[in-house]
Amino acid sequence: MSTPGTATGDGPVALVVQRRIDDAGFAAFTRWSGTVAEALQAREGFLGQETIPPQPPAHVDWVQIQRFASAAAARTWLQSAERAALLDGIRGHFIGSEDIHILPDAGGRHADAVSAIISCRVPSGREADFLAWQARVQAAEARYPGFLRHKVERPIPGLHDDWVVILSFDTDEHMNAWMDSPERRTLVAEGAGFSSGLSVRRASYGFDFWFPADQAAGQGPGFIFKSNLIVLLVLYPVVFLWGFFISRPFIDAAGIPFWLSLFIGNVASTQLLGWWIAPAAFRALDWWIRPDTPWRKNVAGYALLAALYALSMAAFAGLLAWNWGSPG
Repeated sequence: MSTPGTATGDGPVALVVQRRIDDAGFAAFTRWSGTVAEALQAREGFLGQETIPPQPPAHVDWVQIQRFASAAAARTWLQSAERAALLDGIRGHFIGSEDIHILPDAGGRHADAVSAIISCRVPSGREADFLAWQARVQAAEARYPGFLRHKVERPIPGLHDDWVVILSFDTDEHMNAWMDSPERRTLVAEGAGFSSGLSVRRASYGFDFWFPADQAAGQGPGFIFKSNLIVLLVLYPVVFLWGFFISRPFIDAAGIPFWLSLFIGNVASTQLLGWWIAPAAFRALDWWIRPDTPWRKNVAGYALLAALYALSMAAFAGLLAWNWGSPG
């Protein structure tokens, strides 16, 4: 188990923010994340930002990782009027509250890892008992396949009073095997005295491997532009196929007004995009939207999207020509 630490020193830190967004806010939140990255470029001590979409059903939160040169710079941003004003622009899409932690920056990212952030309150004077219990938990975790790391972070005065445990496994399956195990249930029961304010939130990336030390550039206009292209890539076929196979033969043919038919189509498409299609597309193209993507990969990504656009348009044009040419 890593030595417990705080994010109060002079070293770089990662401000990790998890929040749940309603289905209709997927595209708006993606654009908003780019706007935040642009605003952060002017902040002293800002190093970079990464925004990670949810992967339902296991991981339903959006995660933002904002890297700063120091904990003081991270706190200044958290408490700023600029951040508060930006939050007002997207708060209507929030489901519940934000989960915010400032963690020491560490290591290189393990792309396939998954993590759980476990936070709880430790009664005053029982810190040593808590750490001894965590050592037993970590020893049990280490015996399970795919275990990567168990890291304990102390409370950060002025930000939160919780102790935070970051647990990482290499896959969802291995994480679930531990989380659902009888051995873990027994250990959790032993630590019932530390369950005050207990919260377990999961994400699709391993927190201990999220923060590349050489990533100095944040995500700005380029990230927004690429994100919009990815949304277009999945939105166009969803809208076309819905209209061709569902709306025209069933809804429009039934005499439903256009304004209502359009609303029904938008409801269906946003649900499909927000829960399954768009997150899958962002995962598939994760190698392209990173701020440190080499130019060859950048060109390859644009070429791939152009080919997919052309392929979808050709396929749909052929489908329309076939339909119009078919008898009756």
